[in-house]
Amino acid sequence: MAAVTAGLTRPGAVPVLGVRAGIAGTLRSEFTKIGSVRSTYWSLILLVLAGFAWTVADCLGTARNWPHMAAQDKIGFDATQTSVTGLALLGQLVILVLGTLVLTSEYSTGMIRTSLTVMPRRAVFYWSKAAVFAAVSVVIALATSVAVFLVGQSLLHSTGESASLSQPGALRAVLLTAFFVSLSGAMAYGLGAIVRNTAGGITSSFGLVFLLPQLAKALPTAWYADVDRWLPGGDLLPAVTSSQSQLLNPHMFSACGEFAVFCGYTIVLLIIGALLFSRRDA
Repeated sequence: MAAVTAGLTRPGAVPVLGVRAGIAGTLRSEFTKIGSVRSTYWSLILLVLAGFAWTVADCLGTARNWPHMAAQDKIGFDATQTSVTGLALLGQLVILVLGTLVLTSEYSTGMIRTSLTVMPRRAVFYWSKAAVFAAVSVVIALATSVAVFLVGQSLLHSTGESASLSQPGALRAVLLTAFFVSLSGAMAYGLGAIVRNTAGGITSSFGLVFLLPQLAKALPTAWYADVDRWLPGGDLLPAVTSSQSQLLNPHMFSACGEFAVFCGYTIVLLIIGALLFSRRDA
């Protein structure tokens, strides 16, 4: 009897309680999930192809028409902006959809319950998923931004106005373009957490970035000039992609200032999404 009692009371037989799910394991799990979904691959491939297609078409057309362009059209030509605008515009369209799907796809399939069962710490789950998506989008956007810049400048070489990364403002425009695309995806991720519906999240993202700036144009001119610099879309994109220190729109902040405004929108939406995700049922 004493032997049996001792065997039952050994420390190794007592289950370990209070072990918290780890962040490292959650990050690995989210990386596996985002890499196993076909929509991720197709969206990122589309982002890259769309950026290159716009750059090639725009820069090649500019190079061929350069001898016939009026002198006034050549003044203030921004070779850097010409090469990265396509990635900023079309890349933003693609990444808004992908950013929404990262979280809302789990709600639509019901996988969110399984994910939260495995990782009940909602804050860790939410921010781990956001971090993995941000890391993937930054790497792809940054590599694509540098690549389209180099391709664009090679096509514009015959104009004599091509730029290099060492020129003032060029590297800044390339980097801000990449981070702008990535932040657009993070913004959509936050909206997806708020809405918890794919169609609703995509509509909200497009409405915030594209529709709101258009509606603001209905304001009186003086009011719109004051509001324009604070909007998450509209004239923000030309400011971010510009390599020139003097922006065409005098009412806008500097390129870094406009990027900071966009960062503010993204951070606020991510925090609201995190708070709602932590408090609502799956």
